Amino acid sequence: MKVYKFGDIPVGVETRGIYFNDNCINYLAEKAKPEFVIKATDKDLEFEQMQSEDNQTYPKSYLEFIALYRKFCEKAIDYGVILVHGSVLEIDGKAYMFSAPSGTGKSTHAKLWRDCFGDRVTMINDDKPLIKFREDGIYAYGTPWDGKHHLSTNMKAKLAGICFLHQAKENHIEKATKENAVKHLMNQVYRPRDIMAMSNTLEYVDKIVNEIPIYEMGCNISKEAAIVAYDAMKDGTL
Repeated sequence: MKVYKFGDIPVGVETRGIYFNDNCINYLAEKAKPEFVIKATDKDLEFEQMQSEDNQTYPKSYLEFIALYRKFCEKAIDYGVILVHGSVLEIDGKAYMFSAPSGTGKSTHAKLWRDCFGDRVTMINDDKPLIKFREDGIYAYGTPWDGKHHLSTNMKAKLAGICFLHQAKENHIEKATKENAVKHLMNQVYRPRDIMAMSNTLEYVDKIVNEIPIYEMGCNISKEAAIVAYDAMKDGTL
């Protein structure tokens, strides 16, 4: 067993394959005492294979990597940590999350920010970041589960805004209504199987909606899209 830290939670992980250890090496916390221990069974691997949408057969070591993250997320809710599917970047000390259904262009939009603002931008996570509720605010955390482009950093930053994207010819952004914000978040948040954990997740979603500015944006793939989004979100006053 090795100890890793995700979302500032030390967790013991028992693995059989090498994929997890190779991909999580930057998150090792060997001197930390684990809050809990996770491991993936053969049944867990079978479940992850069944969740595949492309009918591709994946190596057991990779399935274990995915299954262990699911195990972690199920327990992390007890520590004020949830997973939201999205692309999170940091600029000038603030974190911004872009989320949308797969294939809509959240990673493309995040790249536009990197192209537009250069070294001011650091990718926290391009696919499966963690959101943690702390006494001093709500933070986004990097994880090694970072999508096909493998863009992530083991860091955290205070979350300053969430933007739900859809494709459009012209760039426009507006504040989301509370009803739309809840709907969008529930479509992208990890929903645990445990009833009590799901109840806590609903409370966290409500807290995000009440504390973090949430936007809806129609965007194209021009650099102007990044500028429009940044100008609207940087002060949270739109």
